[in-house]
Amino acid sequence: MLELCMLASGSSGNAIYIATQHTRLLIDAGLSGRRLAAALAEIGVDPASLDALLISHDHNDHICGAGIMARRYNLPIYATEPTWQASACKLGKLPETSCRKLPGMGRLAFGDLLVETFPVPHDAAGPVGFLFRCGSSTIALATDLGCVTPFILEKLKDADCLILESNHDEDMLRNSTYPWSLKNRILGTNGHLSNATAAATLIEILSPATRHVVLAHLSEENNRPSLAFDTACDRLEQFGFSPNRQFTVQVAERHIPSCHLRLA
Repeated sequence: MLELCMLASGSSGNAIYIATQHTRLLIDAGLSGRRLAAALAEIGVDPASLDALLISHDHNDHICGAGIMARRYNLPIYATEPTWQASACKLGKLPETSCRKLPGMGRLAFGDLLVETFPVPHDAAGPVGFLFRCGSSTIALATDLGCVTPFILEKLKDADCLILESNHDEDMLRNSTYPWSLKNRILGTNGHLSNATAAATLIEILSPATRHVVLAHLSEENNRPSLAFDTACDRLEQFGFSPNRQFTVQVAERHIPSCHLRLA
C-alpha cells in the first residue's frame, strides 16, 4: 500500500506526505514548522512518527521548514550534495546525524519503500524528481522543471500515480506584471512547466497502469486551478483519453492538504 497526500503545493510552499504500512516520509518542507505539523495533524499523522525528510532542491518554497523539522523531531534530511551546499546557510545548525546524502540519480530503501531519484532541469542546485515504489504500486513526482526530456519521459511512464507540475498559463504569464527577466526564467528550459506542456507530457506518458494524475505547483498569479484542469482534460480527450473515467485528475491545493490517495 502506498499513501499520498499533498500537504501544500505552489510557489508559496510545497510539502508532500508519502507512506506505506511501515514507512512515513515527508517530501520537501516549504512551510513553517508549525504549518507542517498542523497539516500532518489534519490527516492524522504525528510529525514525530516520520522516518525521513527528502528534499528535491534548495529553493525556499521547498526547504524553509526543513531545519526546524529536523531539530524538533530528530528527523534525518536527505538531499543531494549540491542541494546541501546551497542550503546550508538556510537550514541553520543541524546535528551531523541529520544530514544524509541523496543520490542525484539512484535508489535508496526506506524500510518497505523504495525511492528512486533522477535529475531534472531547473535553476537550482542538484534538483531531482522521485519515483516511490512499494509492492506493485508506483508514484512518480516531477515538479519544478523547465522541460521534459526523453529521459524523464521514460522515468515517468507506467506510474500508478503521477504528480506533475502545471505551473502557469503562458498567456497569463506573458501578460503579467512580472519583469521580463522573470518571465524568461519561468518560460526557459530550467524554469517551470506550463499547462500546455504538462498536458502534452501526459499524452506521452499515460498508460493503462495510470490511476491518478495530480497537477501541482500552480502559480498563484499566472494560473487558475480550473484552467490547469481544463487544459489537461481537454487535451487528453482530443487524443482519445477519458480523464476521470480511466483515471482521476486532481489539482493540488495551495494551502491545505489535498489529493489524499491510497494505492493498493
